[in-house]
Amino acid sequence: MGGPRRGTGRLLTARSGAFAVSLVLSCALIASCGSAPRNGRVLLIGIDGATLRIAGPMLEQGSLPHLATLARAGVFGPLRSHFPLVSPRIWSSIATGKLPDKHGIMNFAREVAGGKRQLYESTDRKAHALWNIASDAGLTVGVVNWWTTYPPEKVNGVVVSDHLLAQELSGRRGLNRAEGGESGPIVYPPEWSERIAVLAKVEEPLTEVRDPFADPSVFPDWILPEKLSQRYRNDAAVVRIALEINRAVEPDLLMVFLPGIDRVSHRLWAGVDPPSSYPVDFGLDPEQRRAMAASLRQYYAYTDALIGRLTQHFGPNDFVMVVSDHGFEAGIKLMVLTGVHDSGKALDGMFVASGPDVTAPSEQRIVSVNDVTPTVLSWLGIPIGADMDGQPAPFLKTVAVPPIATHDTTPIEHVPHGRSGAEGAILDQLKSLGYFESGPTSEERIP
Repeated sequence: MGGPRRGTGRLLTARSGAFAVSLVLSCALIASCGSAPRNGRVLLIGIDGATLRIAGPMLEQGSLPHLATLARAGVFGPLRSHFPLVSPRIWSSIATGKLPDKHGIMNFAREVAGGKRQLYESTDRKAHALWNIASDAGLTVGVVNWWTTYPPEKVNGVVVSDHLLAQELSGRRGLNRAEGGESGPIVYPPEWSERIAVLAKVEEPLTEVRDPFADPSVFPDWILPEKLSQRYRNDAAVVRIALEINRAVEPDLLMVFLPGIDRVSHRLWAGVDPPSSYPVDFGLDPEQRRAMAASLRQYYAYTDALIGRLTQHFGPNDFVMVVSDHGFEAGIKLMVLTGVHDSGKALDGMFVASGPDVTAPSEQRIVSVNDVTPTVLSWLGIPIGADMDGQPAPFLKTVAVPPIATHDTTPIEHVPHGRSGAEGAILDQLKSLGYFESGPTSEERIP
């Protein structure tokens, strides 16, 4: 591997609405090393539903210090998604570099016999994900809560599937048994199960940012602040688990997914867009709108603090990328959800990237969700697949390794599984977020 070299450049200018900011960067660059592995590691953080409409002004005001530190050392901007703006299909594109018709995850669930819904599972994915490719290259990986990772796949590292937190919410206590007594482990390898179970139940705060929903009296009843407080605790649990994996394994690739911003934005978005975006009889007074907007921004600050807990374990030789799958816009569903992501107004998420060989691009090309995996692979010195729909982002100055035809040549081995026991809780959560037409769950209180 070549020795370190230093260079300077300018931060990619990100524009979203009225927001525009340009910062000067100074970052250490490491010489391209062909296909040789790097000494540095990769941290990829997914923050569901984060948008520059909120984050942009907050970055400018210094309200997101950890993301701002990454931005000053690297680049940031909008991340272009694709329709429909449905999380599992987009996060699977982020993880594979491929469009849904190639990776096979089309939605949250599909209808099966009897009109029932069955969640898409990792066994439905037709393409290798970033963690499979890295494992095949001999790297260690840690994957925490990424969409559509149940059942967990056998990798060179640790996978905590996206059924973990829903299983905890449903009141289940074991991580290795499913309903009916069938085996349904949600963690790989199995020796991590009890350690993860303990961490998932810890409720001590991870940051100094208080729960924005601790005082329910400032919200309308239908906001369900107690449910939003659970999102606050869930995101902390995800980071706590990721920190333990990082401590014990120090994986070459750590992928962490935080869903909270999306979940609270669905409820609180009416505080962001003007009252004229909603029916005149919607019934929110100015004080309630201000409380909703303030709480949403506080949740962004909380997410930034959680990101800080993760990034403090990564140094100047490491590549850190934070990505979001879409934005938000005004809309009403189920009479209680005031934020949606249905049209072009919500098409762009956001990204922040920092590390060696990250610099302001000469090519002002929009970065796509399909570009994330090719970018990470190129930084690691692993060839991308010619069958991928993305390409390395223009801010990455690493000389790309020649591509190969495909990475989808080795078998993906899954743990033996049945039902995880979390399926019902996940489907109820999706109904409460307006993703299915069957209406709100029994827990929903409609004004």
